[in-house]
Amino acid sequence: MAQHDLRNDYEKIPVPTDALQDRIRQGITQGVAERKQRRPRRKQYVAIAGLAASLFVTTFIVPPFASAMSHVPLIGGLYRPFIEQGTVGTEIEKKQLATAIDQTVTDQGITIKVVDAYYDGTTIGMNLTATGVPDVNETKRAAFYEVFKGDKRFEGTENQELAHFKQDGKVWKARIEYDVGLQKLSDSMQVPLVISEMFGLDGNWQFEVPVKRLQAIEQTFNTTVKNPDYAVDVTLKQMTKGQASTTFDYTAVYPKAYDYQIGFSLFDDSGKEVIHNWSESTALVSHTNTSSERTDTSRLSLGNYVIPSGAYTLHPQLSITPKTTFIPLTTSLPYAEQNPTHPLKMTTQNIKITDSQVIVDFETNAVEMLSNIKLDAVRSMFLIQGNEPPDGREIKPHITVRDANQKQFRATFTLSASQMASIDEFYLETGYSN
Repeated sequence: MAQHDLRNDYEKIPVPTDALQDRIRQGITQGVAERKQRRPRRKQYVAIAGLAASLFVTTFIVPPFASAMSHVPLIGGLYRPFIEQGTVGTEIEKKQLATAIDQTVTDQGITIKVVDAYYDGTTIGMNLTATGVPDVNETKRAAFYEVFKGDKRFEGTENQELAHFKQDGKVWKARIEYDVGLQKLSDSMQVPLVISEMFGLDGNWQFEVPVKRLQAIEQTFNTTVKNPDYAVDVTLKQMTKGQASTTFDYTAVYPKAYDYQIGFSLFDDSGKEVIHNWSESTALVSHTNTSSERTDTSRLSLGNYVIPSGAYTLHPQLSITPKTTFIPLTTSLPYAEQNPTHPLKMTTQNIKITDSQVIVDFETNAVEMLSNIKLDAVRSMFLIQGNEPPDGREIKPHITVRDANQKQFRATFTLSASQMASIDEFYLETGYSN
């Protein structure tokens, strides 16, 4: 069956939008802690996300592929979310594939040992132990480290990262993992590792760790799928299959006007979803910008998962985030929010200000259940003072249904006397942009 025939059959499959949105929300953001404290961003949810599934891109055919696409569900029964997969080192440890190192360095009375190391697929990992550490609180039980510090191949990409230590008797243990990016490294090399802070103490623990890459299979695709409705192209560049991991390298080209997120589901030839990911396990390797579009080169890393031999389809999924709009309470109404390339729509119909409340009537074209829309609105509709990014002082609403058939709702915000005195400074953030 030709690929264009497969795509036509695939696009006829009914889209279970609620299920897709539930899957999206199961993603867990995994950030890297840095020495400089950042103000945390408030988690935001899609307030009118019932049409999210309509943003589905299309399919990569990973040959050989012999099963009819009509049997492949958009959201299959069982899947393996990334959070359950652990790290590459989990599988390395099971298979006993790490190379013993046994290097030790002592500074500030703390002795750090590199116990073993591994280089699997695109990931270099090391297991560390520490002894002689002080008795400190949980917030300081970590080390700042840099891999390849001083290596000119990585000049300009250095990043100080955090390794968390856990106590095991009198010994503290940690594992660090480093994605080598798109650099072509030797199969055998000395990897510089520098630890500059340990348990809150500045120091200098330097290692030259010998690593040897485990046997890996690299398969090049350079296959592009396009979504002309949203002007997005996704190109699957390469798959790297290691002994304990699988990675997919891809590029995405999209307009600069919005934020885009690419997610993937991997199906076997029977239509079973074996991997589902929504960007949290995806690392942005590099990006370039023109006046109108952005090109991201990214890597989807599936740690502790080796893709078995066989036939698969890799389905990219697309989520669009238009720019956030802050609506003055004095704006002309009704106020409709919809972008020409975005199917979701929210209309603010009326804003009423009383002695202690701001009451907002709105409607949406979301196709979710009413309870889900109400929950989304509670999580993503806010009153904020000024139009700066929120810092925890946003006011959340109580949501009621005005007309279930028309998807019309009411958001009631209760303010203090001091807030009411400054009501002219408040803006409504509807959550449409999320």
